[in-house]
Amino acid sequence: MKANIIFSLLLYAGLAQAQQQSDYSIRDLKNGQYAQDTSYVYWLPYPHKAKYLLIQAYDSKMSHRGELALDFKMKSGSKVCAARGGVVVAMRKDSDRGGLKDEMLSEGNYIIIQHNDGTHANYWHFKKDGVLVNVGDTVQQGQPIGLSGNTGYSAFPHLHFEVVPGSNNIAYKNYNQLPTRFVTKRGVMYLRAGKYHKAVHR
Repeated sequence: MKANIIFSLLLYAGLAQAQQQSDYSIRDLKNGQYAQDTSYVYWLPYPHKAKYLLIQAYDSKMSHRGELALDFKMKSGSKVCAARGGVVVAMRKDSDRGGLKDEMLSEGNYIIIQHNDGTHANYWHFKKDGVLVNVGDTVQQGQPIGLSGNTGYSAFPHLHFEVVPGSNNIAYKNYNQLPTRFVTKRGVMYLRAGKYHKAVHR
């Protein structure tokens, strides 16, 4: 009940502010003003034709200030898929703890996948025993890799997704994240919070 109240407060009080970007170049990305964009196009991290609400995007004013990360609201146990193929380099699946205390920062279940260009995709907050891959596994784009949950620093069940350069330390939050664009039913785009985005795996 408490988590639902917190979620409602965050959603209704903060969502309207979620797209106010502090970095003008990020606004340009979202507005499609980079016609020569050659960055990798990811699939949404859930099954084909599924759609989920993006509750936080880049530099959202709730808990993503200064971050290029995405939060998709998902019921616990929802299927999470690889947004891009690669090799699993780290994972955790044994935690059953979650909440908004600082001690929960190290309690989340996660999967980290290294791509062929050295970048890493980080997927967070899986349910206990909800990680379906092991370190060393090669995964294909669109392959189911886990079940969403509410472990770690989290107020409600959701999937946190981000991509970081390979030269950075993947174990800590002191790195630069990379903006990522996705193929959706409405075309290829950088995602906006407050909208449902439907997956198209092609």
